[in-house]
Amino acid sequence: MAVEIMSSKSFSPHRLGFTRDAIRGFLVAVYALAPPVFGADNSVEIDLKGNSSIYIDQIGSGNTARVWCGLSNGTYTTHTCNSATIDIDQNGDDNLAKAYSQYTNHQGNEYTINQDGNDNIGYIDADEDDNELSISQTGHDKEAEIYMSGDDNVYIISQSGTGEHYAKFYAFGDDSTWTATQSGSGNHNAYTKSCGNCNNNDATITQSGSGNKDADIEFRNNPSDNSTVNLTQSGNGAHVGNIRVEQGNYTVNATQTGTTVKGYTAVFDCTSSCNKTVTISQSD
Repeated sequence: MAVEIMSSKSFSPHRLGFTRDAIRGFLVAVYALAPPVFGADNSVEIDLKGNSSIYIDQIGSGNTARVWCGLSNGTYTTHTCNSATIDIDQNGDDNLAKAYSQYTNHQGNEYTINQDGNDNIGYIDADEDDNELSISQTGHDKEAEIYMSGDDNVYIISQSGTGEHYAKFYAFGDDSTWTATQSGSGNHNAYTKSCGNCNNNDATITQSGSGNKDADIEFRNNPSDNSTVNLTQSGNGAHVGNIRVEQGNYTVNATQTGTTVKGYTAVFDCTSSCNKTVTISQSD
């Protein structure tokens, strides 16, 4: 069963022949008043631009939700996505949520994906500045990825439950915050990678519970000044941490606790006159 909004495949306001101002109020009203979609194998795809608010609720298994902000006539090279709110909630198993805001002139947006159930995947791909991107997942086996380019952004991935926990950030820019939190039983894998003049950033990975834990944080290439890295691993299972910071001033805090094997690898590079503070703690 498939559910489309005002189109056999997707909701695209430009296809209706109306202006954005005429359709925006209707679009928000539809999503604010419509009940959530129940059942299995539902799909929703929305293409929009401007400062819209989109709320999608899906209940059941095998559902798919995709939102493109800044897309018009199949392209995103000239259109904007500013001060938009994209909220996708899925309750069930084997669900997929994807949200995109690509190219330029995409600022001040808030993207939120909430998934409760097993074997779910959340994905956000966005650009530009002053955005808040968040993925929250609860259940068994979960995967979340955030890709971003821009400054003054906030990235959050929170995962709890059993089975595989997989979280990945890949972002470029300054003055931003990355936070990954993984708790519960099963393997924990979290990765934060940033390069290209990545200054004044804070990256934090916290992994707790039973099961093996693997965390990588990298600020690579070009100076990465005044960045802070925090890595905390606790509970049963092997603990593996890898941190790489190249050039510039930085602060690194790494803590591993538990009775099992702990391993920590660090690469710190500085060409000249760098202020570095590194604190590493391992205990049973």
